[in-house]
Amino acid sequence: MNPAEIASRIRSNLALKIVLGLVLTGVWPTYLYIQRHPLFPVTAMSATWLDRTIPFSPGAVYLYESLWLFMPIAPWLMMSRAELARYTEGFALVCLVSFSFFVIHPTACPRPVGVHDANALYEALIRTDNELNAFPSLHAALAVFHGACCHALFGRGERHGRTQLFIWIWAAGIVAATLLTKQHVIVDVVAGMILGFGGYVVFCRPSPMAVMAIRRDGGVR
Repeated sequence: MNPAEIASRIRSNLALKIVLGLVLTGVWPTYLYIQRHPLFPVTAMSATWLDRTIPFSPGAVYLYESLWLFMPIAPWLMMSRAELARYTEGFALVCLVSFSFFVIHPTACPRPVGVHDANALYEALIRTDNELNAFPSLHAALAVFHGACCHALFGRGERHGRTQLFIWIWAAGIVAATLLTKQHVIVDVVAGMILGFGGYVVFCRPSPMAVMAIRRDGGVR
């Protein structure tokens, strides 16, 4: 996909994309409000032996926060209103299911204590995002959901295989970073990944005819 095609895709339904971006941004104040005002007793998530073998790496926060660069790729490269509508429905499903768990069964993932000399971005993260809203991991859910959307967007042609591989490596890195920063335990992450893929399958997976058209046309150029 060359720069001219990227610009053309971004301009397509530009006003709608801006409005959707502003509306979906409203998810984050809701997330933070739920996190700071639990309605029920908070359950601490238990670390498994596998969680305990994963080292704490505050430097992974850069990959963790790269979700905010990853998420806009798919919606901003979508061209039709139908695609954007399905994307919005899938995004809403992932968030609504997550928020329902956060409200009804609030959970927390205890962080390492006595952390010294962490980088500035990690310090900003723990000041902004407290230990609640652990299960399911919304971070992992959104990484998988957007990875799947990008995979479909770029088609299945051989020429796009490297792009799809890069997308999934990035998504996997974000998921791994949730564990390396000790924002989540493995149970949170697995549940989030299932939720994210479920949101994609329910609303965003292309129909068989659309897949055939993508293959015939060679996907996104």
